[in-house]
Amino acid sequence: MAKRTILAQFLRENRPAWKRWAMVVVGFLLLLLAPVLAHAQGGGPDTLQLVWTAPGDDGAIGTASAYQVRVSTASITLGNWGAANVVGPAPVPLASGKRQGFTVRGLSTDTTYYFAMRTVDDAGNWSGLSNLLRWDWTADATPPSVPTAVAAVRLGAQVRVTWGPDSEPDLDGYSVYRATSESGPFVRVSASLVTPAEYLDGSVPAGAAAVWYEVTASDLSGNESVLSAPVKAQISSPNSDWTLSPVFPNPSATSQSVCIPIVIPAAGGGSAAVDIVNAGGFRVRHIPIASATTCSGGNGAVWDGKNEAGINVAPGIYRARLVADGAHSSVMVVRVP
Repeated sequence: MAKRTILAQFLRENRPAWKRWAMVVVGFLLLLLAPVLAHAQGGGPDTLQLVWTAPGDDGAIGTASAYQVRVSTASITLGNWGAANVVGPAPVPLASGKRQGFTVRGLSTDTTYYFAMRTVDDAGNWSGLSNLLRWDWTADATPPSVPTAVAAVRLGAQVRVTWGPDSEPDLDGYSVYRATSESGPFVRVSASLVTPAEYLDGSVPAGAAAVWYEVTASDLSGNESVLSAPVKAQISSPNSDWTLSPVFPNPSATSQSVCIPIVIPAAGGGSAAVDIVNAGGFRVRHIPIASATTCSGGNGAVWDGKNEAGINVAPGIYRARLVADGAHSSVMVVRVP
C-alpha cells in the first residue's frame, strides 16, 4: 500500500479570493481500486474541497480503479466505516502521483466533520482506512519551516542552488531569491514554485563577481516561510584564486559519477588537478582538470567513481583534493553501495 496525502480546503464565498482557502492535511494508505457509486450532498453556502495525491494500482505503480470517501460527525474507523455517509461523486483516479480532488457541499460551519478515504482495485481488493481527516473550519495560517542546508555552486554560466527538502505534508513548493549583495535587495528569480529541492539559475547578472541566494517554502494555503539565511556563489575570481565547492550528488552510489564543482581562474587551469584519496590518505585517482570531463554547465570535473585501474572504488568516505598553483583545498565524497 502507498502512503499519500489528503488535504482539506474551506471556501467561504463572501471572502476575498486570497482568503478563501484553508487546508488541513493528513496522510492516507491506499491499495487498488474498483468502481464505486457515490452521491453528492446537498448544496450550501460553505464548501469543503478534498485534495489528495493519486495512489497507484499496485502501491505507487499504475492507476487505481476507484475512490470512496465517507464523512461523519464522529471519528471513522474500519468498524463503523459502513455507518459513515458516502460523499462525492469522487473523480476517476488519475495516474499515481497526480494531484486531484473534489468539492463537498452542504456542510454546516458550526459542525466538526471527519473524513476518511479508501480505494479499490479492478479485482475488488480494498485498501485499509486512510488516516482520519478532522475539519473544524479553522483556517491554516501557519507557514512552513524555513528551508535549511541551502547551498549555491557555480556551474559555468549558471548557479545550482540546493537545500534540504521539507517533509511537511501540505508543502506546495519553494521560491528562490537572488541578490548581488549579501544585504540585498533580494528578488525572486524562480518564476513559479519549485519542486524538488533544487534550482538551476541560468540568468546570473553579467559582470557579477558573486551572487547570494535565499529560499522560502510555501504550503497549499499560500503561507510562505521567512527567508533562509543568504548563501554566496562565487562567480568570478582573481587569477590567483581557485574555488572548490561541495560535490554532488553526495552521498552517491558506487556506480554513479559525481560532479566536483571548481571555479577556474581566468588564466586557465594549467596543470591543476583533482586527486581522489581514501580514508587512509592514499590517492586512488588523479584527474587533470585540463583533460577532465566537465560537469553539466561547463565548470568543474567529473569523477566516474573509478580508481586508476578503471575499477569502481569501494563504498566509504573519500576526499576530492584540488591541487592548483599552490592552492590546496578538499571536499568530502561519500560513496554508498
